[in-house]
Amino acid sequence: RNSMLAGFSRCSGALAGVLLMALGAESFHAFSPMLASNSRSARRISSHGIRAHPARRQLGALRMVAAPPQMDFEEQPEKIVEGPFKGEFGTWFVYEEDAAEVLTYRASLLVAALSVASGAALASAPGILAAAPPPAWAFDVCAGLFLASFGVSLATIHIYMKPLHNMLKVLWGSGVVGSLAVIASDPTHSLVLSTVQHPLQLLASGWVFVALTGLFFKEFACFQRWEASALFALVPIVTGGHFLGLLGAGAEGAMLDAIAFVFCFFAARKFSQPLKADIGDKTVFEFLALKEQQDARDQLQQ
Repeated sequence: RNSMLAGFSRCSGALAGVLLMALGAESFHAFSPMLASNSRSARRISSHGIRAHPARRQLGALRMVAAPPQMDFEEQPEKIVEGPFKGEFGTWFVYEEDAAEVLTYRASLLVAALSVASGAALASAPGILAAAPPPAWAFDVCAGLFLASFGVSLATIHIYMKPLHNMLKVLWGSGVVGSLAVIASDPTHSLVLSTVQHPLQLLASGWVFVALTGLFFKEFACFQRWEASALFALVPIVTGGHFLGLLGAGAEGAMLDAIAFVFCFFAARKFSQPLKADIGDKTVFEFLALKEQQDARDQLQQ
């Protein structure tokens, strides 16, 4: 396997395993029951669901009370797709906007997986078909498509823990900026080829793969599916192995093929889940939002 092509399999995040595993151990034990969702539409309380009065502090606790439903008769009610579901603080429904966000999340994951699979196929083609190596720009197209679609996934993923969600976005953004810097500064102007030849470039671009490992951790913590746990282990092994020079080209190529296959299986299988699985308890969002507002008011009063 051509070293440049096999190197695509090694294009991954420096320190990915160490950072995410440390985060994962703490988050899993503390928050795994709540790792389900965070969507813009979840911040909206349905007239069919619960309505919360402003939160009050009483004996140091935040209280939420139900209010009679109210509706502006000039507004058209949203179409209910699934529900009702019993939440921690009331009843909630899946609306069309919620369904669109979940489907966008799943579709973008599938595009990201197919991008990785396309890169792996390009890397394997010369050895299998005895053809000439593909040009470097073909790998960069796959990498660019992966970066873009994975960014959409992070924008539409549903996570209760806002700090974790924001951290994943920051890691992705750092990796994108680093990737652009690599393209601009390297004489080849190729992200993949440059990373193959100079593994230290992962210090700039590899943070995307730290975020990817975090997404697989979230999926495993929520649904305990074997493919998510396999990807959670494989991505940092390949990334760290390439960065430290611990894996040969053959081993990295085989691992990339495994990642591509399992990633596609993982993404395709997401569509078999009910929509509410990727949304979580929307009433918990209201509780967290009210608590955040109350904390902010308390700080202003101090």
